[in-house]
Amino acid sequence: MFCSRDGLLSMLNIIKRIRVFKRIPVELKESFSLFQLKNSIYRIRLLGILIICSRLLFIAASLEIKGTLEHNDFTHFLTQVLACIILNHTDLILFASFILYNLVVYCYSHKNKNYKLLWALCYLFVFFYSVIALLGMVIIGTSTNTPAMVVPLLFCAVLLPDFKPKIFISFLVFLYIAVAFIMIHYKELNSVFSENWIFTSNMFIIIAITKIALYNEKVRTFTHISTINELNKQLLSANENLKALSTTDELTKLDNRRSFLEHIDLIWKQNHRLNLPVTVLMIDVDYFKKYNDSLGHLEGDKALIAIAQCMKNHIKRETDFVARFGGEEFICLLPFIENDEALEFAKTLVQDVENMKIPHPMSEHSKYVTISVGMATAVPDEHNSQTQLLDEADKALYMAKHSGRNRVVAG
Repeated sequence: MFCSRDGLLSMLNIIKRIRVFKRIPVELKESFSLFQLKNSIYRIRLLGILIICSRLLFIAASLEIKGTLEHNDFTHFLTQVLACIILNHTDLILFASFILYNLVVYCYSHKNKNYKLLWALCYLFVFFYSVIALLGMVIIGTSTNTPAMVVPLLFCAVLLPDFKPKIFISFLVFLYIAVAFIMIHYKELNSVFSENWIFTSNMFIIIAITKIALYNEKVRTFTHISTINELNKQLLSANENLKALSTTDELTKLDNRRSFLEHIDLIWKQNHRLNLPVTVLMIDVDYFKKYNDSLGHLEGDKALIAIAQCMKNHIKRETDFVARFGGEEFICLLPFIENDEALEFAKTLVQDVENMKIPHPMSEHSKYVTISVGMATAVPDEHNSQTQLLDEADKALYMAKHSGRNRVVAG
C-alpha cells in the first residue's frame, strides 16, 4: 500500500479545511450582507444605465442621423428613436423593468427596510437581463455578433452585482448551461460553439476565479476595517471612561477638584469678556470628624452622598456648577448672578441640608448634620484672579465656622 489509513484521513481533513470562499466572522455577517446589498443595488443601477445607453446608441446608429441633423430636424430624430423603442418589445420591457426596479428599491430601502425583498429584486433583475441577453443571442445568431452578446452578458451580469457566493456560483452555472444549450441546439450557433468551446469555457473559469478572488479580498478588507473600527470604539469608550474617572468624585459622583478648576478657568475668561460677576460658595460639613468618630466612616460616606445629592437638586441653572473639593468640603460656582441672589441661594442650601434631618449626635449647634458656607463674589479683571476669589471664599468659610456654624458668611 502506498498510503496508510491515517494518511488518507489526514489528507481528507486537509482538503476539508481548504475553503474556496473566505468565511466572514459570525458577528459581522449581518453588516457584511447589508454592505453587499448596497453595493449590488448601486452596481445594478449602473448596469441598467449602461444597458439603456448602449441600446440608445445602437438605435441612433441604425437611423439616418446625418441626413436628419442636416435638416435640423432633431425632434423628428428623437421621435424616430422613441418609435424604435416602442416597436421593439424587448427594449420596451427592459427599460420599463429598470424603471420599476428603481422605484421599488427606493420605496423599500427608505421605508420598510425589507432586505430580503431587496435581495430578491436584485436577483430578479439580473436574471431578467440575462434572459433578455440570451434571447438576443438566439435572435441575432451570427458568428460575428454572438461573442459581442456573450462577453457583456458574462461581465455585467456576473461581475458587477455583489452577490453572495452560493448565488454567484448558481448563477454562473446557469449562464454556462444556457449558453452551451443555445450554441448546441441552434444550427447557426453550432459551428461557433464548436470553434469557441475552449474560449467560452476559459472565459467562465477566468470570471469565476476573478469573482472569487475579489470576494475573498472584500471579506478580508471588510473584516480588517471592522476590527479596526471596533478597536477604535473600544479605545474611545475607554478614553471617555478614564476622562470621567479623572473628573468625577467616586463617592458622591459629583465633579472633583480637578474638574472644578478647569471649569472655573473657562467661566473666568468668559465673564472677563462680558464683565459679569462670578460667585464661589466654599462649603464645609460641620463637625464631620466627630460624626465619623461617633457613627463610623460608612455612615459618614452616606451623609456626604446625601449632602451631594441635595446640592445637585439645588442647582437649577445649566451654568451653575457644584463639585467635591476634598474630604468634607464642597464648592459651588455661580456665574452670571448678582450678589443678593447668590446669598439667598446659599442660605436656602444651608437650610435644605439641615431639613434633611440626618442625626448628628456630636454636633454642638444642632441635632442634625449642618453645613457652613463662605461666599465670595468678583468681576474678573486685570486686578484679580481665580486664586484670589477662592482665597476670599475660604476666609469667609473660616469666619462662618468660627462664628457659630450652620450659616453663610459673605466675604
